[in-house]
Amino acid sequence: MQHEEFDPTDYSVVVKLRGNLPRAWKWEIYRACRCGPLESSPGFFESMAVAVKEGKKALARLVAKAKHAA
Repeated sequence: MQHEEFDPTDYSVVVKLRGNLPRAWKWEIYRACRCGPLESSPGFFESMAVAVKEGKKALARLVAKAKHAA
């Protein structure tokens, strides 16, 4: 079995309007070549900007964890 090399650029945060106002925004983390999200926010955010900020924090944690495991 060939070991897959870790590439942090394979991961991205996407923010989507998934709920009802006023707290309708949710972040989702995707990896290249994957259909669905690896992780998504447990709750909703009141603005897209806040969801992006929190999603980037979650992505940094996920990438650090994946990098450490590789």
